[in-house]
Amino acid sequence: RTLRVICLALVIISVLASAVGLVRRIQAERSARAVDITLDYPEVQALADRAGLPMTLALTQLRTAGATAVALPEETLTTLQDDGQITLTGNAEHPAGAPSFLILPSSPASARFILQGLRRNFPAQQIHELDGGRLLLAGRQDAVNELGLGLSPEKVATITDAGLRVTPRLRGEDGRTPGTLSAAISAVALALPPPTGQTARGIVIFDGTSTPGYRALIPNLANALTAAGLTYGCIEFGKQKGDVNLGAKLKGQFVRVHSISLEELSTMSDAEAIQRFALAVKDRNIRVLYVHFPPMASDDPLLSARRYVAALATEIRGMHGMGMTVSPSIRAHPFTAITVPSWLKLLLFAGAGASLLLWVVLLLPTTLPAAYVRAGYVLLILTVLGAAGAAVKLSSLGVKAFGLLAAIGFPLLALTWAYREVDRLVERPPLRVVLTALRALLIATGITLLGAALIAAMMGDTNYLVKVEQFAGVKVALSVPLLCFALLAVMDGVARPGETLAVYRDRCRARWQAFMGQPLYLWGAIIGVIALALVAIVLARSGNDSGVGVSGFELKSRAILDQWMIARPRTKEFAFGVPCLLFAMVAAAQRRRTLALALLLGAAIGQTDVLNTYCHAHTPVLLSLLRTFNGLWLGVLIGVLVLALFAPRALRPTVAPVDLLKS
Repeated sequence: RTLRVICLALVIISVLASAVGLVRRIQAERSARAVDITLDYPEVQALADRAGLPMTLALTQLRTAGATAVALPEETLTTLQDDGQITLTGNAEHPAGAPSFLILPSSPASARFILQGLRRNFPAQQIHELDGGRLLLAGRQDAVNELGLGLSPEKVATITDAGLRVTPRLRGEDGRTPGTLSAAISAVALALPPPTGQTARGIVIFDGTSTPGYRALIPNLANALTAAGLTYGCIEFGKQKGDVNLGAKLKGQFVRVHSISLEELSTMSDAEAIQRFALAVKDRNIRVLYVHFPPMASDDPLLSARRYVAALATEIRGMHGMGMTVSPSIRAHPFTAITVPSWLKLLLFAGAGASLLLWVVLLLPTTLPAAYVRAGYVLLILTVLGAAGAAVKLSSLGVKAFGLLAAIGFPLLALTWAYREVDRLVERPPLRVVLTALRALLIATGITLLGAALIAAMMGDTNYLVKVEQFAGVKVALSVPLLCFALLAVMDGVARPGETLAVYRDRCRARWQAFMGQPLYLWGAIIGVIALALVAIVLARSGNDSGVGVSGFELKSRAILDQWMIARPRTKEFAFGVPCLLFAMVAAAQRRRTLALALLLGAAIGQTDVLNTYCHAHTPVLLSLLRTFNGLWLGVLIGVLVLALFAPRALRPTVAPVDLLKS
């Protein structure tokens, strides 16, 4: 009993301490509410050309519609040649006899721009200025054509004159040196207008499959960005090499970017694309929307583009209670930097470990041999010492390890409480049956939410808000509680009052042997296969990057729920877990214990999924809480309707009270 009290006290203390971390995290999540709608410069140029309008006028119209920034790629020899600013000739004669080619600029301004760009990338002896503004460069032309030379001053001026911000797109090239990397970042920063009232000079997004300087120069890149006052824009699902390491070096001080490719847009309606952007902002802390224009079968594509941008801006501004801002004068920026102090991590880790130990000792008889009790104290002491060591030295590993313990321990505590409740329920009037089932649902979910609070507070560092760090072991957190609770139900593994350890052990062994010794019928095998298939689907669809697709019907259903309820509840909760827990309690009140326990196994999926919601730290905590609330009331509504329509007799008890422990 003393060991139980100590474990319970640690859990309570850690839950109270989690409130500190949750408040800090919520404040940080509210600190970044500006969203950038960023357009692609070449796409806007194509629209302006088709409409026969000056680029500045096209940009001004799009700014009025809601655009805030324009992504401007670095110039290369290829783009300059396509624009008619230079002419390239190969096989020129270099003084040193090296392979070389000539660059013939069309104007002195182009010559100066190219010369500055080349000097940032090549030694002086490789570049020769000839008469007439011609440039001779030693090297193979095909290897230099796509080299980034910086931002075009004329294009920068065009964007800023239209009242929009410039978002540089730097080329993620190999072969960088610390000097050339730093020079390229500095040149981009200097090409941008000075900041007005904001510390960041601008947001920079990298082209290509890797970040500049990958892999050895990631620290240099982070330092260069910080020194230049540039904010890194990390592309979601972009899979650029080095993005995670760069985000870690920046300590989470960057913004996340979401985009929909032209290939994807060709299969989506405008409304679907806008909804996807809105979900990225609301659910995943995306703060920069890189907008490509969908295919437009219109006589006025610029007008269609304006309507598309206006609808997107309206959707973002209209998010209920989110307070999102879309404005050219307020740039998207990183979250306020926060960290979880070591003393708070110690309390959170200790409570997470104690939760699993508390579940174990709650299963066992209250009277145990002294050796068992001593072993329990040893485990408790090791848990606290491990929590202290992880809090001080191995914070990231501690969050992963103790977060997983909390994700296993608290759902098991909730389900075990519900298991005990099954054996405490007796005949009651119909309304009391429903109210008792609701009470059991709320208490079980409340216990699970205590573990969610611990995990959400553990992941209060800025790195978790922007997915530099993530919760580890989602599938383990979903499967282990299910497996443990299934074994508990089969073995009737909760000790009964006054039971000794020997009697408890013999009873569990006998129940297990009886279960394993049952004949296998065809109907049982079919049900077992179906149950295993359901669990496999649940696990396959879990995690941050699930490999299992979602049907078109489910996507449409999700979109409707998102529109109606702000935070869409999880299907496994409202359509399965919550109703199953209600049905289990109603069955228990009808003295149908076996059915009640089978339904509790279904409810276990819902409880583990409730906690899993809070393992996604890139989703705001308050939004996750609203999602849980919506799942509860919607699941209760579905459960009561099913009972009323298909099992009305279940609400009319006809049996006398019995001692269910003896049944």
